[in-house]
Amino acid sequence: MTIVYATIGFSQIRFYRGDGRFDTDIVYTIDDKGTVYHGDNRFSPIIRYTISNNKVYLGRGTNPFNCLYTIRQNKVYKGDTNFSGDVVYTIEGQKVYRGNSTFSSECVLTFDNNQVFMGSSTFSNDLLFTISGETNFSIAILACIIGPY
Repeated sequence: MTIVYATIGFSQIRFYRGDGRFDTDIVYTIDDKGTVYHGDNRFSPIIRYTISNNKVYLGRGTNPFNCLYTIRQNKVYKGDTNFSGDVVYTIEGQKVYRGNSTFSSECVLTFDNNQVFMGSSTFSNDLLFTISGETNFSIAILACIIGPY
């Protein structure tokens, strides 16, 4: 899996709780259109988010009023803005930091080997999700889906 800062395209991506791999462990599914379902999209019609043009929208569709996050370079902004005061996350390497910071005390998520850990840890006790799917996607988008922190 390659992780990049821009949305390139999707295949089916699944987030499993912890190190689980059973259908009952699926927390989120992203389909090839950028629609994010709660649970497994084969069984759950609940759409949580829509991803389009480096933006994350609440629910189905891309209504500007439903824009939760905008991703520009290595920053995630609240809503449809790019003001420094609206920075929710900063991405550096495989880590997500709270706000406009890269201090270790502000690290909220670490991505390592298709797994998402809480904080800067990669210990099994801090494992939040295991991700399956062959695609290029953004750590920033993943942070929007599994956050806020």
